[in-house]
Amino acid sequence: MVKFVLNGLGFFAITTLLQVHAFDCSSEQLCVCHNIKGQIWANCKRLQLVTAPSFSSDVIGINLADNRLPSFPISLPVNILYLDVSKNFIVNVTEDTLNRYGSLRNLSISENLLHVIEVGSFANSSNLVHLDISGNQELTLEVIANISSDLRNSTSIRVLNFEKLQCTYGVSFIIKRRHITFLKYTHLEELNLASNRINSLELGVLTELPKSLKYLNLANNVLSFGFYLLEFGDLSNIITINASFQSSFHQIRLKDFSTSCKDTKQECANLIENQHGETTVKKRLKLPLLTQVNVTVFLPPNLKTLYFHDNLYKMTLQNFVFKTIKTPELSRVYFQNNIIYELNGPITGIESVIHADFSNNFCSYISPGFFKDLKNLSYIDLSNNALGENLENDVEGEIFQNLFMLKTLNLTRNRIVRLPSKVFWNLKQLENLNLSFNSLSKFTVPVSHMNHLSHLDLSNNQISSLSREIRDMLDAISQKNILSLNLKGNELRCNCENLDFVKWIISSKNINFLHLDEYVCSSSNSSGIPFSEIENRLQMLEKQCSSYTLIIVIMTSLTIVVLTTTISRILYRYRWKLRYMYYVARENYKINVHRPDALPNASYHFDAFVSYADDDRIFVINLVKHLEREFNLRLCIHQRDFIPGTGIADNITNAIHNSRKTFCIITSHFLDSYWCMFELNMARMEAIYSRNGENILFLVALEKDVMKKLPFSFMDLIESKSYIEFPEDGDDEEVTAFRSKLADTLRHSV
Repeated sequence: MVKFVLNGLGFFAITTLLQVHAFDCSSEQLCVCHNIKGQIWANCKRLQLVTAPSFSSDVIGINLADNRLPSFPISLPVNILYLDVSKNFIVNVTEDTLNRYGSLRNLSISENLLHVIEVGSFANSSNLVHLDISGNQELTLEVIANISSDLRNSTSIRVLNFEKLQCTYGVSFIIKRRHITFLKYTHLEELNLASNRINSLELGVLTELPKSLKYLNLANNVLSFGFYLLEFGDLSNIITINASFQSSFHQIRLKDFSTSCKDTKQECANLIENQHGETTVKKRLKLPLLTQVNVTVFLPPNLKTLYFHDNLYKMTLQNFVFKTIKTPELSRVYFQNNIIYELNGPITGIESVIHADFSNNFCSYISPGFFKDLKNLSYIDLSNNALGENLENDVEGEIFQNLFMLKTLNLTRNRIVRLPSKVFWNLKQLENLNLSFNSLSKFTVPVSHMNHLSHLDLSNNQISSLSREIRDMLDAISQKNILSLNLKGNELRCNCENLDFVKWIISSKNINFLHLDEYVCSSSNSSGIPFSEIENRLQMLEKQCSSYTLIIVIMTSLTIVVLTTTISRILYRYRWKLRYMYYVARENYKINVHRPDALPNASYHFDAFVSYADDDRIFVINLVKHLEREFNLRLCIHQRDFIPGTGIADNITNAIHNSRKTFCIITSHFLDSYWCMFELNMARMEAIYSRNGENILFLVALEKDVMKKLPFSFMDLIESKSYIEFPEDGDDEEVTAFRSKLADTLRHSV
C-alpha cells in the first residue's frame, strides 16, 4: 500500500520506482502511460499543455503538473482516483468543478493561481483521502472554513495540506474556531499549516481538532506564546508536532508583493514604504527574548517527536515542567539552530526522551542540574555552541553525571581548550564521543570506564600526542570491542619525546585509525611527514633519538629559558629602581669626572618640579605664574627650565634631584603619557632611595575621579591623601584657596 505524504514527491513518484511497460492511453502522444499491477497511470508532466488531453476510461491516475492549464480539467475519466494539477494557472474551484469526480482519492492543486474555492466544491468528494492546496497565497487561510465545512461528513479524508496560503509578507493570522470546527467530525490524521504567518490560535481551536490527528505541522510561522499552548495536551493521538522555523527571515523580492499579494495590498503596504523594501522590513523585525521561569507545558499523551528548531526566539531554558495524562512517550526532541543561550533547567516530566539535539544554539552554559531528570538520554548533540569554558570549569563532572544511558555525545566546535578529568566520569555506556574541531592541545580525560566506546573523534584539534596512560586505556578498550580513533588534522609530532606514540599508531592492530593516510607528523626540522611514509623514516628517527647530543641541547635550552625568564622577571619588578640608580650614577660620574673641583651643594635649586602633560600646559603655566608671583616660589617646568641638548631622561632626573618636592598635575592625558609616568616613577624612587623615605611627591587631581585610574602601585599616595583636588567648577575664592593650600604644601619643611 502506497502512502502519499506532504513532502512534495507527489503520488506519481511510484512510476520512477517500478519497472513498467509504457503504452498509449491518451490523445497526447507525449504523455507516458504505465500499467502498474493492472492499474493505468498517465504522466503528462511538464508538456506545456494549455488544455487537458483526453484519456481512456480505465486510467485511474493522471499527472498534469507543471503545465499551463488555465482552468480545472472537467473531461477526465469519471472513475479517476489520483489527480495532480499542481503548478498550473488554475484560478478558481467552484461547487461544480469536482462533481464529476466522486471517486477521487488524492488531489493536488498546489501552486496555482487560486483566488477562491467555493463552499460545496468538495461536498461530493466523500472518498477524498489526500488534499493538497498549498502554495496558493491568494486564497488565505480563510478558505479552510469552506473546505472543512464540505468535508464534515467525510470518513475518508486523512491528509490536508494548507501550507503557504497566506501572503509571505502580509500581516499575521489568528486561526479561529470557525475555520476548523467541522474537522472534528472527520478522521483526519495529518494537518499541514506551515508557512502561513500564523501568530496565534483562538482558545478552543486545538480542542476542536479531530482526536484522530497524528501529525501537526505549524512550521515557518510567527507563533507567539499564549494560552492556546495549554490545549496541546488535548491532542490525545498526536505523534509529531513541528513548530520549527518560527519568525524566520525570508528573502524579499519586490515581485513577490505584486504577484502574491494582489488581494492583500494594504497589508503588504504596511511593510513597504518605498522601493527599498528589503531594508524597511528588516528594520521592523523584532526578535522576542524569552526567559521562562517555572513554566508548565501540557504535552499530548502520545507525542513521540517534537520539532522546535531553526527558530529566532532568544531564550534560556529554565524550569520546564512537562505534564501528560499518562506516562509520556516523547522520545525525540529537536532544538537545534535556535538562540538558546543557557540550559539551566531542570527539565522534568519527559524522562522518556532518548534523543536530544541542542546543536548550533550560541549556548555557553549548561547547569549541573539540567540533565538531572533526563536519565534515559542515549543521544545528545551539543555541537556548534560555546561550551568550552563551561566544561572546563566542571571539575567534578556534574553536568553529565546523571546520563547513565548515554551512548552518543557530540561536542564538536565548542571552543574547548581543556577538559577536566572527571567531566565524563559517569558515562559508562558511551559508544560515540565527538570532540572534533576544538582547541584541545592535550587529551587527558580517563576513558577506562567506557567499555563500550567504539568511536572517539579527536580530529582537527591541536593535539601533538597521546600520553602513555591514555594509550593504555584505549588499548584495553580495543581488546573488548572494535574501536575507531580519528586524529586527523592535529599537530602530531615526530620527535624523540613522541617516538613511542608514533610507534603505537603504526603497530596498533585492534584500533582503527580513521583517515590514517591523511595524518601528517611534524619532524624536528618542521617538515611534515605523511603517515603513509612514516615507516620508512622511523628507523632514522630512532637512531637520531639515541644520541645524547639532543638531550644536552634540550637541557641547555631549558636552563637558558629558565634563567632568562627569572632574570626578566627580576628586571621587570625592579625596573624603576634600576633606571633611577642608573641616571643618578651617571650624573654623579659626570660631576666627578668633568667637574672634580665642584663642591656638593646641599641646597636645592627649586622648591618644586612640576610634572604635567603637554595637553595641560595652559593651566600649568597659569598656575606657575601665580605661585611664583604671589608666593615667591621657585618652580621647575620642562618647557622653560630643561637644559637644551641634554637627554629628556637626564633632564627629568636632574630636575627631580635638584627640587625639594615634585608635584604632578594628574589628568587622563598625564596617565596616557609615557614621559609623565616616567617622571612620576622617578620621583617615587627619589623619595625612597635618596631622601630617606621623605614624602616629596605630591599629586594634584585636575579632573574628577581621575585618581581612580592611577596604577595600583600608587594606592598608598591616595590612602595617605597626598593629593588635593582642583575645584573644577569653583569660584575665584575657591581657586585662590587652592593655590594657597598648594603653596603651603610646597613650602612645608623649608
